[in-house]
Amino acid sequence: MTHSASTDHAVTLHPDTFHLHRAPDGYLEVELVLGAGGVKGYLHIGLLKGIAEFCAETGLKIRFTKVTGVSVGAIIATLVTNGWTWKQILDLFIESHDRAANPLLIANAVALPDWQSFMIGRSMLSLERPWDKFVQEKGLKPNAQLRIVAADATTHEAVVFEGEDYKLGTAMSASGSLPGVFLPVKYGDKHLIDGAAFHRNPDSFCQGSAIISALGFAKTFPREVLDGLSFYYHLREMYAPVIEQPTKVDETRHLHILHAADDVCGLSFSLSKQRCLQMVDDGCNNIKAALHKACRQGAIEGCPQEKLAA
Repeated sequence: MTHSASTDHAVTLHPDTFHLHRAPDGYLEVELVLGAGGVKGYLHIGLLKGIAEFCAETGLKIRFTKVTGVSVGAIIATLVTNGWTWKQILDLFIESHDRAANPLLIANAVALPDWQSFMIGRSMLSLERPWDKFVQEKGLKPNAQLRIVAADATTHEAVVFEGEDYKLGTAMSASGSLPGVFLPVKYGDKHLIDGAAFHRNPDSFCQGSAIISALGFAKTFPREVLDGLSFYYHLREMYAPVIEQPTKVDETRHLHILHAADDVCGLSFSLSKQRCLQMVDDGCNNIKAALHKACRQGAIEGCPQEKLAA
């Protein structure tokens, strides 16, 4: 089955309030928010690819002063702030796809939970030990550029990991622990779950303008034949979400890109590699169109409009 590139995406831009300014060293500085969305994280990778291509096309240099991630966005945020390129991240996701067909399952393991954890997570899968192993094997470190958002299982208030004094594997595990799929993470006197329970695209922590890469929900029936579990989760996302996930962001301050992949749910475990790679292309095209628009409206300082591709 072939899939044409999606042009059905929403871009909200206010050039009078969203503006990329040059730092003294010539870099354009902006924050980046990578939202939750499971397998749709391929759109985030495409966004990173598109930013790299935009910079090569225009000669501009963009630096992320902070990268905020939730769930799959936390995985990508961790890798980006540890120096990984979009291509290295894509290779990792494709490797995971070949093994498990979903990037959230880069790391997973069966665990024997206590009763309270089981009642919250309703699962026997835990992300903690495998993510700890992954962090150690890849030499990943918490850093000043990274912000990971999880949520308190009881109140759904944000639990934010930033700085350099926390256990990275714990933060990544907590941020992606969607109830009904994965067990919560014990953290002090709290149980932590997927940060999307607080907000799917948490822009409230951003100090300045940000590019927000938001992954929409499934709205139509899948275009590919899915296994029974994936089809179940697809219907749940459309009609009865596992948890409520707030999505509203401050569109007056930020460049908000709502990617469309209406035929895909976050927990599509049997999605084809072809559809995943199409999302990379879509994410790339979406951000490049948005940045071109920002240039033409004067929102990017020093942008050479004559170099923009038609």
